[in-house]
Amino acid sequence: MVKSLERMIFGEARVTESRLEKIRQQNALLLIAYDGDSPIGFKLGYVVEGTQTFFSWLGGVHVDYRRQGIAQALLDFQEHEVKSMGISTIYFTSFDRFPEMIQLGKKNNYTLVKTALDGGENKYWFEKQLL
Repeated sequence: MVKSLERMIFGEARVTESRLEKIRQQNALLLIAYDGDSPIGFKLGYVVEGTQTFFSWLGGVHVDYRRQGIAQALLDFQEHEVKSMGISTIYFTSFDRFPEMIQLGKKNNYTLVKTALDGGENKYWFEKQLL
């Protein structure tokens, strides 16, 4: 399911089965937004092993459904669920090519904690304390 969601939103699936299997073992949370029976967006994350930290790893909304509050709703629900798990910190990473994700993080009080070059592109780490 994750691969088909990734293909629908990004045009390709880069996630591997071995990575998905590792995530399944780390208290994963997969949220999917639907329009009727059709998936239109998702967020996937997991608890970082041995920590009180949740990594919001992958997600997006289909281009035809953007700017309708779907990403915000997914983020709100994810934060609620993670907080109810007793997790104190949530973070995500993003790149320059995803300015909407960067703006969503800033709008929701995520703090930029790190920047580094990754494959010739700026990669950003955003973090938020939940408890």
